[in-house]
Amino acid sequence: MRFAVLCRGVLRGMGREASCELLATKTVLSEATRAVYSHCAIIEAPLDLPDGDYEVEFAGEVAVTSLRGGNWVVGRILPQTYSEAKTFYDQENTRLKTALNSRRAGKSPAPGDPGGN
Repeated sequence: MRFAVLCRGVLRGMGREASCELLATKTVLSEATRAVYSHCAIIEAPLDLPDGDYEVEFAGEVAVTSLRGGNWVVGRILPQTYSEAKTFYDQENTRLKTALNSRRAGKSPAPGDPGGN
């Protein structure tokens, strides 16, 4: 079962720590030992936070995020186990290698790839 939940979180970064509220996608499976959060969106945070890179901690999860021009851009929710971490970093390394090889071949990187639009 998958559903959206309202969570309280803590933003940390740019020398600051602040409370926030966010919406997260929570998935609960009968065979899983715990719920899994796959996405989150910050919906309420202090307006005086400077643009920059942050992490947001909520419901035992941590996600990387950044504030750009007053808009929150949330990256991936970070892995919690060694197995999740290996998968996370293997995917990132594959993405970066593909972008680098495309540049070397003179191809334009795809949007979302490093150096892309």
